[in-house]
Amino acid sequence: MKFITVITAFLLAIIGINAQVGDIGQQVMVKAKVIDVNTKQPISIEIEFQPKTGSKFVVKSLENTGTFEQLFQANETYEVTFKGDNVYREESTFTPKSNEGYSEINHTFEVKGLAPGVVVEELDIFGPNSTDITAKGKAALNKMKISMRFNRNTEFIFLVNAPDKQLAENRLKTLKDFISNWRRLLDRVVFQSSTSGNNLTIKVSKIEEVMK
Repeated sequence: MKFITVITAFLLAIIGINAQVGDIGQQVMVKAKVIDVNTKQPISIEIEFQPKTGSKFVVKSLENTGTFEQLFQANETYEVTFKGDNVYREESTFTPKSNEGYSEINHTFEVKGLAPGVVVEELDIFGPNSTDITAKGKAALNKMKISMRFNRNTEFIFLVNAPDKQLAENRLKTLKDFISNWRRLLDRVVFQSSTSGNNLTIKVSKIEEVMK
């Protein structure tokens, strides 16, 4: 009986090792292209990939073609950050799917290239017919604050919308009060109000030339 128990434990250990090796062996060569979501043109930027376990790494898409090739662990979810003076900094996730030991896939990453007039965010930060900023809205604004810290060469228009002019003006005041501690970041913000919607539209106003 003891012998059978030992054999069973040994077989289970072998199965476990094979399963782990199989997972490690599942790799995907991603042949990627990065394009501007508005112009559909290729763009050269840096992309940071952070796996759930292990170290993060950065790749750069090529000039003119916007392409890169990178080996990834299959079925692993990566936190992705798009970075560069020519692109709006934002985060996403990427999971290369594969059930094979090795495979190749094509993937297109869409980013927001920075240019005057480009809308980078459409945020629903207010409650219905209210001037109160929701918890979700506060989180979105704090995320925008981080993006602005990295897009230091960019000025933005914060356009506050509401069904009527008075509500839009009141919402604008609430927004200004909430982000009043953004300090020098506010030097790069132009505030406007409108009755053309019901959200906060953030778009690029101006791009400063960056000295290389």
